[in-house]
Amino acid sequence: MNKATRWVLAGAVATVAWGVVAADGALQPDEKYRPKLFAQFGDHVNVPDGLAQDKAGNIFCAAPNFVDQSYAGTIMKMEKKTGKWSVFVAGLLHPDTKRGAPMGMEFDEEGNLYYCDNQYFFDKAYKSRVIRVVVDKAGQPVRMEPVVENVKLANALRIRGNAVYFTDTFFDIEGKNQGGVYRVPMSAFKNGPARLLPKEQAANDPYCLGITSTTPNHRKDIAATDGMCFDKDGNIYTGNFGDGHFYVLRLKDGVYGKPETLVNDTKLLPCVDGVCYDAKRDRVYIADSERNAILYWDVKAAKLVMMWMNDDDCGKDGLLDQPCEPMVWGDKLVVVNFDMTFPGLRNSKNDPMHTLSVIDLDKKGGCPFLNLFR
Repeated sequence: MNKATRWVLAGAVATVAWGVVAADGALQPDEKYRPKLFAQFGDHVNVPDGLAQDKAGNIFCAAPNFVDQSYAGTIMKMEKKTGKWSVFVAGLLHPDTKRGAPMGMEFDEEGNLYYCDNQYFFDKAYKSRVIRVVVDKAGQPVRMEPVVENVKLANALRIRGNAVYFTDTFFDIEGKNQGGVYRVPMSAFKNGPARLLPKEQAANDPYCLGITSTTPNHRKDIAATDGMCFDKDGNIYTGNFGDGHFYVLRLKDGVYGKPETLVNDTKLLPCVDGVCYDAKRDRVYIADSERNAILYWDVKAAKLVMMWMNDDDCGKDGLLDQPCEPMVWGDKLVVVNFDMTFPGLRNSKNDPMHTLSVIDLDKKGGCPFLNLFR
């Protein structure tokens, strides 16, 4: 298969078995997965977004703070032993926008933290970046440096092997509504930041693994590739924020195939924001920001299951308030509530509560604290 062929958008649609459904065909929530309050922040974390955990099980939460920009973008840290939160590092300021906006992030095997710096809401002209936070043996940040530049909207990020994988949600090519998944080997930024090609050349960009596209939908939202994660076989799962189209890029003989459709039905899954993998249960958890819902894709059964969904809520008691990022943490699923309104979402306003929720998972072993395939 040549590279040009791999860029073709829609793969063959997988045979899907659904979870419990109502008479109208909608997936139903399960009371055992009712979320509880995990953390509540002050206005210094007015828009929480990405999650990560280090090898000790400490939790890190990125906050681009788009709603109240009087507060700098920041990354918070929760000590696993005490549960106390503190500022880990402020987002690296862009020289042009004078803002830092950390979103998706993950640690590498050496303990350094990589995050997506989403500058799209400040300047759409390729200002977004991937930033590396060099961390010392004591777990303290030493310095911050851009490692990938010329990104439109840097969103989700994962580390696998000696490469950084991330999504770019808007290509901004008229009439195409595209986004993509990128892989940049760490060797590419050994002597300075790697640079992506302009989006009109994305199909020929050596760093671009796959392109997805949104279709006309009830929200009129054209946001494309958003969350991403790996399963234990190295396959990549991703989806569109705008229309909920959910894909897998299968790894075979060291090469990723084109995006293959797993779900493409806005009644069942209208929005895919952050996703993460649960290696113990072989599931991909999906944050559906539109409906205040968390679902999972059962990899083996090829089945979509609704865990929880609630009406518009401020989140003060732990209910979902525009969930954007799930993360497996032991036998729990921590969920970030983005709470920044977009047209057509169930979330109707930016509430004064800024929260993380937590869902107790079924007791099937669990992963102590670090899920290497998240």
